[in-house]
Amino acid sequence: MKKYFILAFFAVGVLAACTDRDDDVTTVNIRIQNSTDSFFQEVRIAGKDTVYENIAAGEFSEYLEYNQAFPDMSLTVVADSTTFEYGSMTQLEDALPIGFYTYELTLQNNDQLDLNFKID
Repeated sequence: MKKYFILAFFAVGVLAACTDRDDDVTTVNIRIQNSTDSFFQEVRIAGKDTVYENIAAGEFSEYLEYNQAFPDMSLTVVADSTTFEYGSMTQLEDALPIGFYTYELTLQNNDQLDLNFKID
């Protein structure tokens, strides 16, 4: 009986200690997905003091927190000593609610940077 009590106590402790990444979220969290063949030395979000650094081709950055962000934001990418600019296509959008999001960055045939917004 004592063995079952200890096992049940341990199981409850483990379950109580587990938290989901969404449990303690208080801000908008955005990461960059580099869906190009280039190494991104820097991705700078326009109008923010936020810089993502060293994102390998096909990889993701870490999430960075924002007090306010939008699904479509202007940004600058420095990749392999070349600078690419992405200008926001929309003028008025509602700010994103608290949560996790990804900006997937791709290069089109004419080296035009494209942003695909994803909800994680």
